[in-house]
Amino acid sequence: MVQSPQRAAILEIPDLGRTPGGNAPTLGPTPGALSTRLDNSNTTAGAGLVGGRRRTGRLPRGGHPRPGQSTLVANDGLALPEALPAPQARHGGGLPIATIDASAIDDEGPPEGLTLDDAIERMMAANLDIRAIRQELTQADADVLTAGLRTNPLIYMDSQFIPYGSFSDQRPGGPTQYDVNITYPLDVSQKRQARTVVARMARSTIEAQFQDVVRRQIDNVYRAFVTLQSTRLDMLTAQAAVRRREELLASLRLRPNPDDTTSDAIDHLALAVERSRATLGDTVEAFEDAQEGLALLLNLPPDDTPLVQPRGSLRNRVPPPPIVEELQALALRCRPDVHAARLGVTRAGAEVKLQRANRIDDVYLFYDPITIQDNSPYGRSTATSWAVGLTFALPIYNRNQGNIARAQSNVTQTKLELSSLERRVVSEVRLAAREYDRSREALEQIEQSVLTRMTATLARKTEEFTAGRLSADDYGVCFDDAAEVAQSYRDTVVRHRRAMLDLNTAVGLRLLP
Repeated sequence: MVQSPQRAAILEIPDLGRTPGGNAPTLGPTPGALSTRLDNSNTTAGAGLVGGRRRTGRLPRGGHPRPGQSTLVANDGLALPEALPAPQARHGGGLPIATIDASAIDDEGPPEGLTLDDAIERMMAANLDIRAIRQELTQADADVLTAGLRTNPLIYMDSQFIPYGSFSDQRPGGPTQYDVNITYPLDVSQKRQARTVVARMARSTIEAQFQDVVRRQIDNVYRAFVTLQSTRLDMLTAQAAVRRREELLASLRLRPNPDDTTSDAIDHLALAVERSRATLGDTVEAFEDAQEGLALLLNLPPDDTPLVQPRGSLRNRVPPPPIVEELQALALRCRPDVHAARLGVTRAGAEVKLQRANRIDDVYLFYDPITIQDNSPYGRSTATSWAVGLTFALPIYNRNQGNIARAQSNVTQTKLELSSLERRVVSEVRLAAREYDRSREALEQIEQSVLTRMTATLARKTEEFTAGRLSADDYGVCFDDAAEVAQSYRDTVVRHRRAMLDLNTAVGLRLLP
């Protein structure tokens, strides 16, 4: 029996990281620096946060990158969610079958099963990670509100010329004075407006980042759903294999006048039946693991997990997608991570305007509506008056030169990050399109050549073995060859189906069903 793959792996929950165009350092905050709310950064494991937190947990995860699968990571600022539990099918020593049943590939599952569209819709509505990260938008709205708030005015009351004792002709002074002062800050450089623009651009960028997290969570649904279909197909095929071998074994035992050759064949086939049953147990376990992975993504109750059954064919015969150049243009136009990076460039420009507005401090308008001078110690009437004045800083030394230069450098950096992301997206689409073409060619080759010839050979060898003209060892070799071809066919169908959905993810559109 094949050993189960390693299960313990870290599952990274998606979160929003460093916002493109933000003024947070890419390499992480400097020691002792105090980050602001909008530029809060955390580069632990490559993630900066805007109101978010890194959350990690342990969940079983299987599978490895397939040949041709892109290993490009997403733009800095988004923690790409790792694949959820995706158990690999277990095939112990070749899956035994008596015939290569190509029609099993077209089994669409039970009519009441879960379709891919239903799974995506359920994930969008119920996935806890998506629901949690959507709160980032609410927090960004709160940041916009905070950025637009005005500075509060100040009110100050005092009393001056209070004597130690009392004033007199011999000790003249005063008179005692009572003041009520109101100081109102005037934003002459429109810092509040510039700050609000930055907050709104940050909110738009976070929204695009959220859309990109959704895009990649849909990719997780793609993978989990195809894994569920694949493991179900393996389980059905293993069940058919056990059933066919048991029927063949029963037919051999019913032969009249068995000889030594027949006895050897019975012993050999009985051993093969036991191996088939062991393989069936592995495929059942893999299918249950796949149900668990998809149910976790869809936030289904634990009691409903065993009821998850896929509905839909693994083989979708649809027209090929557009040429690579058109796919790359679509990706650059539609991918939300590219859109977020472009918004980041605009936000970086808004940051420059904000830092320039910060060169001039608020001007404080001082207004004293009433000043009371107490002349009663001199037997005279109390006098009242008012005052007005301005207080402002002289921008001689600090004109915010450092922050302006940093913001200008950030514009250049963000533009370079956008160019880098665009190149990576183009490369990712090219790799996905290449994998789609290669998997389709491999599927056509095995369907048109290998599968037909192997089916005919296995039928002939089965007839010879049943008639007693072929030894059990020779028939076992043919059986193993047929099992390898059948498994290769199923793997190629699954590979092409994954390639179709990977192309959707790379482009950012549902081009293929």
